[in-house]
Amino acid sequence: MATEKKVQATLKSAIGFYIGDVCYAMSDEDYDGEWHKDDYSDFEGAHELRGHKFAIGGTAYGDGEYEDQFGHRYGVDSGTIGILPYELCEKKNPYELDKLGRFVRATTATFTAEDGEFDIELSTKQSYHISTNDCEDDEDEEDYYEKEYEGDYDEESDEDDEDYD
Repeated sequence: MATEKKVQATLKSAIGFYIGDVCYAMSDEDYDGEWHKDDYSDFEGAHELRGHKFAIGGTAYGDGEYEDQFGHRYGVDSGTIGILPYELCEKKNPYELDKLGRFVRATTATFTAEDGEFDIELSTKQSYHISTNDCEDDEDEEDYYEKEYEGDYDEESDEDDEDYD
């Protein structure tokens, strides 16, 4: 979940950047590496791995699917969205990376994440904004299930559970 910590970083790459949940683009070895604590308490922020800087920020509502201003979707399984130089991507096919998040060609990128809002500005003058604060669909879905199944569960009518120790 998003913290109140603001993450801001300027990154460089010879080819481009992957934008999205970095768990999809990094190798397992890199993702589970020593760049963060074992409890992931310092996961959000700017980091460096093998001489390349990358950055990660927390989404407002954890895992899910979020869109940028162009309607491109970003799947999230680690509760975060980040930016990773191509040099740190395990998969080297830009088309494959674009399916996992978004692959962009640029030599410099500025990444800002705060309160579930993500802004990426590229040296090519392109920019991306991803908001993870729009939970309207989640609330509608929650309201639907509350109304649809209201009263279906009655604690008093449950049979006694047996203890299977």
